[in-house]
Amino acid sequence: METRRIALVTERFYPAVDGTTTTLKHLADHLIDAGHEVLIVAPGPGLATYRRSHVARVRPTDKPGRQVRAALHAFSPDLVHVISPSRLGRKALKHARRLGVPTLVGQHSPVSELTADLWLTKVAARADRLVVTSDWLLDQVHRLGVDAQVWEPGVDIRAFSPSLRDQWLHDKWARVRSREGARVVVGYAGSLHKRHGVRRLAEVAAMPGIQLVVIGDGPQAGWLRRHAPQARFMGSLLTGDLATALASLDLLVHPGTDESCCHALREAAASGIPVVAPRSGGARRVVRGLETGLLYDPETPGALRRAVESVAGDRHRALMGARGRELAAERTWTDACAELVEEHYTPLLGVSAGGRVRVS
Repeated sequence: METRRIALVTERFYPAVDGTTTTLKHLADHLIDAGHEVLIVAPGPGLATYRRSHVARVRPTDKPGRQVRAALHAFSPDLVHVISPSRLGRKALKHARRLGVPTLVGQHSPVSELTADLWLTKVAARADRLVVTSDWLLDQVHRLGVDAQVWEPGVDIRAFSPSLRDQWLHDKWARVRSREGARVVVGYAGSLHKRHGVRRLAEVAAMPGIQLVVIGDGPQAGWLRRHAPQARFMGSLLTGDLATALASLDLLVHPGTDESCCHALREAAASGIPVVAPRSGGARRVVRGLETGLLYDPETPGALRRAVESVAGDRHRALMGARGRELAAERTWTDACAELVEEHYTPLLGVSAGGRVRVS
């Protein structure tokens, strides 16, 4: 594809550390490396450039629509790609339509019942093309009467690798020199929000022979510290430290039932660590039961505990991790971004705006 001007609009970007930032970073890197001109529109405050590309920071105290419109007018994009649109994304779609610029929406999170009508009129109806990050999300938007296609994220297998395992750190977490003997190190990585089911981590922390390590921060951090005082809390980690921490676990557990992008599950797999996750949401696609980890029924009492016990006690646990690494290598960020450009950018860049996503 010839070089174009691509505007990426997001509700989250550096200094935020989350899945949206991860996706946007790898997409921006791919486009910049391919020679495209990139504009990032993101909330302020924050750095005004990323790899010499301008980051138009939207000031929270001023009207966002006016700022988004000015940024798009000044850049004159060939395509506007909006990631999980909320306030900024909706404004970008509105002004892209007025400019006659084609739009791609990447929906990376569930559409809540409370905001479904707003999403249908302000997002889906304004998008020329819509992609979602899992089959589970595809089913949801289809039930809303909207056409979409699945685009799955990738993983950086160079940044996340079993070779980064820090045995000293693992042994410290596992208390290998304690009188009771070494524990199995079970980790969680992600934001500490109630919607991610993190309160269920207290069940894991209370299990005998288990040391829970919590990587991340959020509103539920205080609750978890009170109800799982024996857990290790690492806070939010940047990619380098996160990769070492993941590789130094024995297994990862993620109790969220509505996961869509599943970045932490993919990164754990790339790190050679088996994963325990609910049989729901996007995890069903990422985790292969009894092959790269274990899926449990989130509605069954005690199922999470039994799943963790099963994997923690499996003497072939390392083989699950190795298989996870093998499968993770089949879809890197390079693969995912190249697919996005070829299958979704290219068709849009060949037409002007107007062929909107069907909303029945």
